[in-house]
Amino acid sequence: MSGILVAILTYNRLPDTIACLESVRRLEGPVEGVLVLDNDSTDGTPQAIRRAFPEVQIWELERNRGYAAGNNLALQMALERGMEGVFLLNNDTVVDPQCLVRMLETARSMPQVGAVGPLIWAWPPSQGIWALGGEIHWRRAYTLHREAGHMEPSRRFPHPVDFVPGCGFLLRREALEAVGGFDERYFMYWEETDWCQRARRAGFSIWVDPRAQMWHKAPLSSEDLSPTTLYYMTRNRLLFFWAHGCGMERWIALAHAVHGAVRLAQQLEQRERPSHARAVREGLYAFFRRRWGIWENGKGARWPVSSG
Repeated sequence: MSGILVAILTYNRLPDTIACLESVRRLEGPVEGVLVLDNDSTDGTPQAIRRAFPEVQIWELERNRGYAAGNNLALQMALERGMEGVFLLNNDTVVDPQCLVRMLETARSMPQVGAVGPLIWAWPPSQGIWALGGEIHWRRAYTLHREAGHMEPSRRFPHPVDFVPGCGFLLRREALEAVGGFDERYFMYWEETDWCQRARRAGFSIWVDPRAQMWHKAPLSSEDLSPTTLYYMTRNRLLFFWAHGCGMERWIALAHAVHGAVRLAQQLEQRERPSHARAVREGLYAFFRRRWGIWENGKGARWPVSSG
């Protein structure tokens, strides 16, 4: 098998994309190719990349396919070309030159490693760690990024985790062949958690390697999340725990998730953030009506919204 495909999904944010690609240029290891999948950006991203990075292959998608469907194209390409794996990156990331080499060492150390994630630092770096892998809490229906906000990781050696964040992680060919790609119902957010859970059920393990490092330009606090993010986070959290829960625990998790969403919407109303509250309610409504995929920017809200 040949080397690794580095795949970067883009949607506007051209300066961040340029910085990401500049860091990818410095990556050590068996990079077989770099592919940018552009989700119908409106800021001239494809044209600018062609000028600045002629070695990069660009696929211009005819519409915004989201994280799941967009990256599935890269996964399919890697499998068809016999590559060892895919290093998926968000365009708002910057990678350390040894990030891929370190993750590959861990991936190759055991046959049942399905995916490896790096130590992810927040941006700017003064905020500390963004995530060192993730944990799933089944009965309370939530996940957390391990050690977020810490200034140093508690462990410096590779170790297994429940999932790794989708902003940057290495997926192995063997796991992709057994598990398939991302569930496109999610559109964006939670699909990497879903994939990691499916991989674990198929007998693969998910690891994080603190020796591999990258930076992510995303907020640490939920206070900074946009209405669009809140919509997908709400709907997809319910979808994940419903899809993977078992027996009575599934219903307990669903109850916790619904209660948490209703409470969050009320708190957002009290803070005079009506568009954020509406997005949470719309996410709840979409789950119960089984409305997956893209959210059309909150058009046509049907969930009752308080006028107070």
